[in-house]
Amino acid sequence: MMLAGYGILAVVLVLLPPSATPAGIADCDLGVGNTYVGNSTFEANLNHLAAELPGNVSTAHTGGFAVATVGADPDQVFALALCRGDVNATACRACVAAAFVDGKNACPGINGVTVYEDACVVRFSGQRFMDFLSPDQWQVTEMIWVPEQASESVNAPAVGWFNAAIAKILAALVDHAVATATGNNSTTKKYFATGEEDFDPNIYGFAQCVPDLTQEQCKECLNTFLFQAKQVYFGKSLSWVGMNSVWCRLMYSVRPFYGGRAMLQLSAPPPPAAEAPVLSLEPGAGKKKSAAGIAAVVASSVVVLLILSFFAVVLFRRRSKVTETDHQLRKITRAQCLIFDLPALQEATDNFSDNNKLGEGGYGIVYKGVLSDGQEVAVKKLLGTSEHGLDQLQNEVLLLAELQHKNLVKLQGFCLHQGETLLVYEYVKNGSLDNFLFDTSRGNTPNWEQLYNIIFGIAKGILYLHEDSSLRIIHRDLKSNNILLGEDMEPKIADFGLARLLEEGHTNTRTTRIVGTL
Repeated sequence: MMLAGYGILAVVLVLLPPSATPAGIADCDLGVGNTYVGNSTFEANLNHLAAELPGNVSTAHTGGFAVATVGADPDQVFALALCRGDVNATACRACVAAAFVDGKNACPGINGVTVYEDACVVRFSGQRFMDFLSPDQWQVTEMIWVPEQASESVNAPAVGWFNAAIAKILAALVDHAVATATGNNSTTKKYFATGEEDFDPNIYGFAQCVPDLTQEQCKECLNTFLFQAKQVYFGKSLSWVGMNSVWCRLMYSVRPFYGGRAMLQLSAPPPPAAEAPVLSLEPGAGKKKSAAGIAAVVASSVVVLLILSFFAVVLFRRRSKVTETDHQLRKITRAQCLIFDLPALQEATDNFSDNNKLGEGGYGIVYKGVLSDGQEVAVKKLLGTSEHGLDQLQNEVLLLAELQHKNLVKLQGFCLHQGETLLVYEYVKNGSLDNFLFDTSRGNTPNWEQLYNIIFGIAKGILYLHEDSSLRIIHRDLKSNNILLGEDMEPKIADFGLARLLEEGHTNTRTTRIVGTL
């Protein structure tokens, strides 16, 4: 899957039992028109691809990657297969063949399926998903990805040290995989890297991109996963974590899972600084140990100052120039968007009590809350916090924090706490427009003047998004329950989780997937 159309239900099914490496999973696109019937022309074309592609992808000249198309519109089937760079031809062919079988079994009658096996990725669809790689379509923030993680933790010497080791090997893998695009070694697979790090326990990893990506696209894809890994999984000591998309994969494990010698051999990062020694009062040893203690303190202070200086330089550079590879969450600090802690929001909402529930949708539950200073807020607790919640958080925070208009709901801040992902909005007293339009039991149907003002306010908000704001934004999920009504029935457009940002000067764009609400 490639575009973030979360209004279309995507179901992820685990196909294989847990192991030292990730289990195979199938990602099913359950959208409008994403089905086919048995014994149809589409199924015949799919079966033809399932028979031909495993042999094509495993030939010497393909390097473990192939795309194919069979049939004619409207029964065309498009497919992609990519084997992990260390897998031989026989294993590659077997993996791709198994992926087709697993995908059809896990998602029967669905014409858009991505299967992530241990040694390969297979995607088949009735849509031209490769168009997503064209320069006018590629938006890494719309890339759908499926995370996997171990259920067990590692008995590491220190969680912080283990996380530093993970960060080191993943960053090195990203850099090396991207660099293979310009290498002259014919035996090196494009956009593929494996690594081994000397730690206790040893850490193994791999990074890979689809060869059809540009070097910049591969870099953006893998760096997105690297950032997500730091945000979601650090603070833990999981034995393995994998992040998968059609376009790239990034993984580490404390057990070897690829063949051959690792392309990168890394040393462990230095351990955390030890505590300064306690000064002894034993006769004859005081001066020596005092001098040693003072030297340790001085050395530690110098190290701390160097670290602080480094971060100060980095912070200054980030403030002075935002690079294109900045992840969206890094831009929040420039937008005056508050960061709330989870206990404060739990207290404000009476621990997310049902009595404070304002509504529930496909992406989260909204609660009324009262902050310690008496300010009323609406707290949206996102569902699917692995990839869906974090993607929506990024989109919503980046867009709303930069937008100021009376007909757009105001974002007060956000909270990202382990598995919890929450957005904090201004509290809008009268709820959503659909309650007034369709809930006849309320007995408060708006009159024509109120309806006219609501229509006019929505139009002004959309005009601001399309033409007058510094960012050109397409909402993509405008509906009555995403219009909130203030005390004077002033409309406010809400829920920007599916919004799409267009580049400056663009007046049109194309997409291969429908998004929004059915």
